[in-house]
Amino acid sequence: MPELPEVQTIVNELNENIKRKVIKDVWTNKESLVRNISFTKFKEIIKDKKIIDIKRRAKYIIIELSNNYILLVHLKMTGHFLLGKWKIEKDKAIPIIEGPIKDDNFNQYVHIIFYLDNDEELGFSDLRQFGKVELYTKEEFKNIKEINNLGVEPLTNEFTLDCFKKIVRNKKTNIKKLLMDQEKIAGIGNVYASEILFLAKVNPLRSTETLTDEELKEIYNAINTILNKALKLMGNSISDYRRTSGEKGNYQNHTLVYGKKGKKCPDCEGVIKYVKIAQRGTFYCPLCQK
Repeated sequence: MPELPEVQTIVNELNENIKRKVIKDVWTNKESLVRNISFTKFKEIIKDKKIIDIKRRAKYIIIELSNNYILLVHLKMTGHFLLGKWKIEKDKAIPIIEGPIKDDNFNQYVHIIFYLDNDEELGFSDLRQFGKVELYTKEEFKNIKEINNLGVEPLTNEFTLDCFKKIVRNKKTNIKKLLMDQEKIAGIGNVYASEILFLAKVNPLRSTETLTDEELKEIYNAINTILNKALKLMGNSISDYRRTSGEKGNYQNHTLVYGKKGKKCPDCEGVIKYVKIAQRGTFYCPLCQK
């Protein structure tokens, strides 16, 4: 599932390319991706709305539209936005511009197209169709529990070391599970939790109540280091995630331990092990992360 660096990369690229554009029409061959309103009503409302701003909250994309509407998008496992051109043949979107959108199979599942002014098109590709697109008024948006219950954003001034310590000390659980708990810290998922704990040299199986202040400081610093590194590398394309150009991110070429079961640890003579924590694959070095 795309995590903070992937979603933020998409948001940055959308702001650069489609902010202030007007949605002239919308097409879909999978109406069920629009979750909270009929597609007919969705299409009726969204036409001629201007894109005012695009933001991220945790793993959500929040698109502010004119006339006090909010477009809320969750990419789930395989969703991503693409800026391209398509023709519709037999109710299927066929890319017509040469390049990664046309050549990469992970970009071939466009189920929604937003037609913008200046003849531009924004596609939503989602292989497994778990993603969701929802439309709210601003007043309705204020009352969405899944947004209101989200935790602190880790790359903000609000997320201080003291804030992090308080979160950990108030929750007895596994440290990797806590890092992925969106109601505690928003945006970190499975890949970056493994990377963060390796950099901090903390075993992912550790209980939060056993962690020292020094270890918490190391984890806190690693959160900032790993997430900022991943942002600079435009996210991780180990799986389906692609940038709006259809190109891959680059973090998968710089992972420390994720996906490296059985390979040598980059910092010592240990061998990377794999274990499941909360049903999620976890990678760590048993020597570095005792």
